[in-house]
Amino acid sequence: MGTDGSKQPNKVPVIPPRDLLVQKFTESRAPELESLYSTIANRMNNNFKSRKNKRRRTTGYDDRSSKTRFRKKQKIGVSNQESDENAEKCVKKAPPRHIRRRKELKMNPESGFCPSGDGTKRLRTHVWHAKRFTMTKRWGFHLPLGLPGRGRGSRGLLKWLKNGTVVHDASYYCAVQLEGSQGSLLSILSTVMTPFSSPDAGNVLSGSAYASSMLHYAGAHNLGPIAPVFYMWRPNQQSTDADSESDGTIRQLWIWIHAAALTEGYNALKSACERQGKIDEDVAVVSCTSLEGQLGTLEVMGSKASQLLRRILHPVSSMSEKSSVLRKCTFMVADGGTPSRNTSILDNEDHISSSGIISLTVCDPRALTIEGLPEVSSELISSCTDLWDASKGLCCAVEESVLCMEKHRQRLSSFCLTDKSSDGIHASTKIRSSRFCPVLLLRRNNMKDSIERWSIILPLSWVKAFWVPLVSNGAQAIGLRERSWVACEAGIPCFPLEFPECGSYSSLMDAEASAIDKEASLRPVSVRPFSIPIPPPWNCVRLAFGTNPTEAEKTRVCSSESGPVAEPALADSDMVVARTSSTLAGFLNSINGDHLLLFLHFLDKTTCISKIMRDEKILESGPSTVSLLANRCRKVCFVRVILHAYKEGVIEDGAVVCAPRSADMKLWLSGSNKKVELQVPQSSMATYFVKQDSGKWEFQVPEDPAAMESNRWPIGFVTTGFIRGSMKPSAGALCDAVLLAHLRHEQWSSVPLNRRKKEIYVLTRNLRSSAYRLALATIVLEHQPEDLDHI
Repeated sequence: MGTDGSKQPNKVPVIPPRDLLVQKFTESRAPELESLYSTIANRMNNNFKSRKNKRRRTTGYDDRSSKTRFRKKQKIGVSNQESDENAEKCVKKAPPRHIRRRKELKMNPESGFCPSGDGTKRLRTHVWHAKRFTMTKRWGFHLPLGLPGRGRGSRGLLKWLKNGTVVHDASYYCAVQLEGSQGSLLSILSTVMTPFSSPDAGNVLSGSAYASSMLHYAGAHNLGPIAPVFYMWRPNQQSTDADSESDGTIRQLWIWIHAAALTEGYNALKSACERQGKIDEDVAVVSCTSLEGQLGTLEVMGSKASQLLRRILHPVSSMSEKSSVLRKCTFMVADGGTPSRNTSILDNEDHISSSGIISLTVCDPRALTIEGLPEVSSELISSCTDLWDASKGLCCAVEESVLCMEKHRQRLSSFCLTDKSSDGIHASTKIRSSRFCPVLLLRRNNMKDSIERWSIILPLSWVKAFWVPLVSNGAQAIGLRERSWVACEAGIPCFPLEFPECGSYSSLMDAEASAIDKEASLRPVSVRPFSIPIPPPWNCVRLAFGTNPTEAEKTRVCSSESGPVAEPALADSDMVVARTSSTLAGFLNSINGDHLLLFLHFLDKTTCISKIMRDEKILESGPSTVSLLANRCRKVCFVRVILHAYKEGVIEDGAVVCAPRSADMKLWLSGSNKKVELQVPQSSMATYFVKQDSGKWEFQVPEDPAAMESNRWPIGFVTTGFIRGSMKPSAGALCDAVLLAHLRHEQWSSVPLNRRKKEIYVLTRNLRSSAYRLALATIVLEHQPEDLDHI
């Protein structure tokens, strides 16, 4: 095809306008629209009604005749219209409950929990948990009990713990803030804490570590402890040297208390502060403030906990571990003015000691998945509020709608499009929120098999902002039931399940007993199981003075028809649980029992138990243990032990721990293939523990010869049973310290030196089972100086 040789002009592509005016479009296309309408009208015969089979029954659910008649009248135009005056008085109908509840739970106020109708508080992650977990009302909160089902799933949990990470919302823990002079605070802590001093007292006072202790009433230690707590000091910003701090320095202190004992613990601290002000009138009064509803806590546990925290926490400032002053240190900055993603303070986690505290200001973890880390400037870092100033108010996290709008704008910008409608929303929300959050990162004592424990303390309004990224990055959420499994697997006591000396334990056990009784009452009498004591009758431990059948009549101290009461019942104030080596040593000193075979951790650090048990003269020192049992004081001291099954058997919660006889040991340890079973007669199982008219349970001394022969005296009870699926299942129990020493003395006396064991042989029996099982008991305080670390 020929051409004239001239160049064709470059045609500029026509770009459609960004905005389209509907009115001008319809005016220009009016003839076409009219012709199209006429064509459709001719085809439909001017009948634009939809077919009946195509209609949607939008009001089909409402079958009330009155509504139907009203709609018919309204349709034909004969319905009575309300007058204008009545229309003005008509109140607008409230939206449905699910809409109001969803709007309420999506709110993210700066502080406080959203309560339900009966006043029960909800966690900030309540909606997330309520869709996936079985919820329960406990300690004034709606808390996730566990995954739905029959209460199992421990095998999967142990796999997550060993090969992954689990996370738990522990925002029901509350901090009580004490503020005053350093000398006054130390004086108050010495009266309400047992023990008060710790091996790492210098780091605790400087604010780089926390310490655990038992909280008591000031001047009333005989009433028993309130709860285990852990406390931390705010780093002193006035001096860079901790040694130059004086007693007059104004300091700030946080004491974290479980929700089960919050009211009692806060009252004890407040009364101690008031008492201190009356004693020292010249010193300023120490203020005691509850920070309930202002701070939240997330617990991260597992072998990959550090890896998960590296992906979530991107700090912009931190506190030096060697100094007590909060330093604003900027991390490596990549090109573009943003912190590098590979930079994290957890890269040097080996240098972070156990019980250490790290103060950080981190970026919003949700923003990391949208458009990367925000730009960081020195002015922005200096303007971030410290977490210790939570009582003055902290900025909330950016709303989820704003982040969604930013994500929408980011997608539009990839198509070279802009959305001007979202600028106003972003600007108005930016003033009331922040993209940086101050947190406190606590490294807890590691569990066995290198399983790490971390706690993230953050503002309550930021809990949901951190929860979703943690779960999205592979962390498995757990409830209260799974949390107790983790504690049992790690050998850590769980409050309040393993603290019978505290009042919170009785309240929890009473609620559990009521639930079990209510469930049993729904069954027919023919299939209803016999009742078991909840909580266990700790007073019956006093009965185990001897293990020979001939001594049964001498040790009969329960209320029975054939014998008088020779020993008073064990009251709550007479029950002492030794949580530290110093407490146990003080009790042994009070009863002249220093010679007992209880090898405390701090008594001889150079000599181990393995060397002591090889000493031939170790059994000859001191008076007779039997005489000590007969003349000991009124109080009974319990110690926590870890139980392992000798060969087979499952130890359940509430199982009784008994003292074996020498004949039992010979049969079990003889090595014969014949299975040896020691059982309680079926006729006496239901009467082993008898419930009195007062509601308390007592041990019933057997009178039948067969029952007396199979009777083994109780020395303690199991607080947490075996976990299904564990490679080496263990159970936690509390046993009488003197009786354990007596058993060790008998067992070491009956075997050669080379066959002595550090563990103590005991018998365990589940309350609904008739068979005794042999188990090995390990005293915790013989391997560590304190047993205060709780979960």
